[in-house]
Amino acid sequence: MCNPRRVTVTATREIAEAWQREVVRTVTLSTEVIGEARVRQPLSNTLGTPVFMALESLLVSGQTDNWQETETGYRHDVEGGYVFYDMDEQTLEIVATLGDTVQAEGSATRQLSGELRATLSTEQEGHYYENGYGGRTQARAETEAGKAAQHSLDQIAQNRLEEDQREAEEAESSHLQNQAQIEAQTQLRQTAQQRQTQLSSQAAEHLDSVGIRCRQAFNTLLAQAYREAILAYARYHGAENISCQDKTDHLEIEFFLEK
Repeated sequence: MCNPRRVTVTATREIAEAWQREVVRTVTLSTEVIGEARVRQPLSNTLGTPVFMALESLLVSGQTDNWQETETGYRHDVEGGYVFYDMDEQTLEIVATLGDTVQAEGSATRQLSGELRATLSTEQEGHYYENGYGGRTQARAETEAGKAAQHSLDQIAQNRLEEDQREAEEAESSHLQNQAQIEAQTQLRQTAQQRQTQLSSQAAEHLDSVGIRCRQAFNTLLAQAYREAILAYARYHGAENISCQDKTDHLEIEFFLEK
């Protein structure tokens, strides 16, 4: 058996192939929505100045449980809402709240098209024996190399076509993403507004029960304020034998004050 010989086949192809491709971008957004119902109660006609002073002193000094300072007053959270004391206006506001998470989706679609025009070329090798050993003749080697070259050209053409489509998609990707983002934001605003209206209506149905919890929290604070106001009065007027006992459901304060 002699050494194998090599044959090289060069194949060239002109291509002009049109293509179309649909590109879709989808954006999903979500947000928390809070619905509220509230009632406002002025306190200036029901509480005296000494009680207000004691009340606000307790809040400012932080001697209260779970009352958090805000820009204009103090807030106490309860199940289903919160109660807010406005120091400037001396009002009490009871707020029932309900929350939910809403979601919206936006999408943008674009039909892309183009045409690939190119000259493709490739080389493939085949092997044979001069004596045709094992049927490996030169003609067979050239035929097999030619088929391999055509298969290679098919693959090169497919890769070039996909590359052109990918580049076109990447060029449009940012624009489509922005369009989908804008649509999702618009849909989310509408959905959030609708859901917030529903939640506010539902919160109004719970305002009475939330109000009970809010007033309980405020009355606990108010009891402390009355205690401090009465004790301050007694001390200021030189009262003797001052005693103060916090019972489960009431407060007992005793002192002796001469006329």
